[in-house]
Amino acid sequence: MSNYQPCSKLLWSLAASGLGTTISGSGNSGGWQGTGPGDLLPQADFESAVRLRDAQDVALYVNVGGITSTPAFQVSLDVFDDAGNLYAQVLKTASLTAAGTAAPVFAGLHGPAAGSYVLLPDWGRVSWTCTGGTVTGVSIFLYGR
Repeated sequence: MSNYQPCSKLLWSLAASGLGTTISGSGNSGGWQGTGPGDLLPQADFESAVRLRDAQDVALYVNVGGITSTPAFQVSLDVFDDAGNLYAQVLKTASLTAAGTAAPVFAGLHGPAAGSYVLLPDWGRVSWTCTGGTVTGVSIFLYGR
């Protein structure tokens, strides 16, 4: 994808993953599925590990419909190198403690500030933690361009 092509595209969503929209613990979109350096993930990567190869910039959007108890809920983008090594929380939202929307977070070649530019590798995953309660009606969207 050219950096002159300003159209965004959905890279991953919780709803499309089939993982459900009620979260009460930690989870992720799927781990590394390669078998060694340079291996490409199988075509199923669109519902497990996230393909970042065609994105120079990403935006992570999170919304919570309801809460039970007093949860602390946070969503992040983790990335993998070609050997499958995980680099956690390259991008993460603030903790959501009530129903509503987290401020979207952005990363990439055109990051929010010069000191925060990130060159994205080919592969990643969306992960989350939820402690102290349950969040329901969760929407997580990762867009890239």
